[in-house]
Amino acid sequence: MDQWIIAVALFAILLVLFYKWSVAKYEVFSERGVAHEKPWPLIGNIPIKGFFGRIPVLKYMIEMNLKYSPGSPVYGIYALRDPVFFIRDPEIIKLIGIKEFDHFVNHNSMQNNIQESILSKSLISLKNGRWREMRNILTPAFTGSKVRIMYDLIQTCSVEGVLHIKEQMDGHSKDAAGIELEMKDFFTRFANDVIATVAFGLSINSFRRKDNEFFRIGQSLSKISAWSVVKAILHALFPRLMKLLRIQVLDTTNIDYFSSLVSVTMKYRQEHKVIRPDMIHLLMEAKQQRLADLQDQSKDARYYAEFTDEDLLAQCLLFFFAGFEIISSSLCFLTHELCLNTAVQDRLFEEILSIHQELNGQPLNYDKLTKMKYLDMVVLEGLRKWPPALSTDRECCADIDLCDETGQRLFAARKGDVLQIPIFALHRDPGNFQDPESFDPERFAEDRKVESGVFLPFGVGPRNCIGKRMALMEIKCIVYQLVLNFRLMPAAKTTRNMLENIRGHGLKPKDGFWLKFEPRR
Repeated sequence: MDQWIIAVALFAILLVLFYKWSVAKYEVFSERGVAHEKPWPLIGNIPIKGFFGRIPVLKYMIEMNLKYSPGSPVYGIYALRDPVFFIRDPEIIKLIGIKEFDHFVNHNSMQNNIQESILSKSLISLKNGRWREMRNILTPAFTGSKVRIMYDLIQTCSVEGVLHIKEQMDGHSKDAAGIELEMKDFFTRFANDVIATVAFGLSINSFRRKDNEFFRIGQSLSKISAWSVVKAILHALFPRLMKLLRIQVLDTTNIDYFSSLVSVTMKYRQEHKVIRPDMIHLLMEAKQQRLADLQDQSKDARYYAEFTDEDLLAQCLLFFFAGFEIISSSLCFLTHELCLNTAVQDRLFEEILSIHQELNGQPLNYDKLTKMKYLDMVVLEGLRKWPPALSTDRECCADIDLCDETGQRLFAARKGDVLQIPIFALHRDPGNFQDPESFDPERFAEDRKVESGVFLPFGVGPRNCIGKRMALMEIKCIVYQLVLNFRLMPAAKTTRNMLENIRGHGLKPKDGFWLKFEPRR
């Protein structure tokens, strides 16, 4: 009997200790005077249904942001045990991202999930001085002139996508008004082919070779399984234990596949003096330039860190992860909006047809693509309503009072604070954009000014997305081809309430992205 009493007492003590550990950080917002809801032990403010993908996550993000409008420029959410400060004031955002950037150079230490993998060397994972060095190395490879070099590769993928739809139409009855396609699969294959040719030097037609190895492994890497979510949560709760056990969120076997692709490609090009206008070539040039800087006796080598083959490979993998899902999702949402907003699509078609006639039978070129003003406006509005990054974060490296131009303190950031900028919610805030649920490209007309602190599709400040020029070119290329050749119409399965239809951790509605294509006459 005594043993049972001792066991129950020990269990009760452990339970009390566990409870105290689970709520140990839950006084932060109260002590700092930050608006927040009362958290639940261990799970904080995250709805239990959210762990199982059973809430409309985007709708929830908008509601949380509006709940604190307009009186709270900063609000707090406990993500499990950790306090996260959400910044909704544009002035504070600009201070964090630009003016006081030196205090907020780094992203949150999410690298616990990938610390032992090659991705720890990628631009998004690097910190402090090493990030600055890598950004300086890579920036010349992403100028307008360098991105222009890759235009023909992307244009070829766009043309192949249109040919695929035309072949699908040819396979249907001649009496049919058009065909209906699920666009997530279509744009994933398009993005796959662009990434393969631009970042890995491979020509892969995923529309014809449905189950090619590059596409299959890429799909498996981009899917978020229930086990991956569990591992991510465990990493957040017990980072040291997970590192000790060497449990990673990412599948290293599949990453090794892409690693070998890049290594073999670089070796072949070096041995055979092959030059191809793609990302590997630009990164190899950057590597050679850094080597020359290190060997230049007139330059202080302390300011020129090495750029190794591993560094190069890490950037290729980053472009894969960034491009594969972000581009396909952005295109799915943009074409969804075009099919529902016929007046916008008709005006866009007029501009595209005008350019097509000017070309007089010649293929679309980079100069013509960049001169289409309304296409720019349509794409920007698509990125406003459905930004590729739902949020971005920064970690404060030293105490600082963030003040406005008059010296009034807006927010006191402290060392170790994790600051989240809720991009998606900011883009849907009526205080930032009038009637935010409507799709209105005129917001981005030349005579109308958009507040830079609240329009952040590619992040903010020096740590914004380095590949945004290429992403915009990729989106414009395929949209041009699709609208020129087809009228985009709602299909029978097209969802009319996208926010409600998207649940869980991904950005795919449960009913899919369905479009009907009618050939232009």
